[in-house]
Amino acid sequence: MILTQEDRKKEEDALRERYRDKYPAEDLEQFIQQLCQVRVIRARETWEVESESDKKASVVRAWEIVNVIDADTPMKFLFSDEVVSDYKCRFARGDYVFTSLIIHFDEETGLVQTGNSLYCLSGDGEEVNATLREAYNMRTLGQSLHMLRAVERDLGPNSAITGPDKDD
Repeated sequence: MILTQEDRKKEEDALRERYRDKYPAEDLEQFIQQLCQVRVIRARETWEVESESDKKASVVRAWEIVNVIDADTPMKFLFSDEVVSDYKCRFARGDYVFTSLIIHFDEETGLVQTGNSLYCLSGDGEEVNATLREAYNMRTLGQSLHMLRAVERDLGPNSAITGPDKDD
């Protein structure tokens, strides 16, 4: 889900409100800017599709590469709203997937390698920054980062969908 500029501004304002009591004023703006940093990744002609790949790969659409920014160790995951096909038969067509840690993402081929699986990206997606709590919620609720933030924004600044931030 690639947001419009207007929706990005709403998301940024809601995050600022959510975290204003959790960070000193001098650190808040930097944290919000880091959380809101997004990179749109456009599908390339060089990206492999399942039928052309010599490797077995699960094909996913409506995807996000998720960087966790508040953990002690850098973490990166793949979230997809839609599994197109899964060669290991773990997921049905249309299921969501939140992977284990990404080992390698090859932007030239559109392939994402995790510890146990290979994923072939289909279509455009985003690289987003999230808190550990947000990544956990994405995994357990099966919702994209932008959807989770929109729900929390609509519920109010002190809402938490599942659990508190790690600093609470």
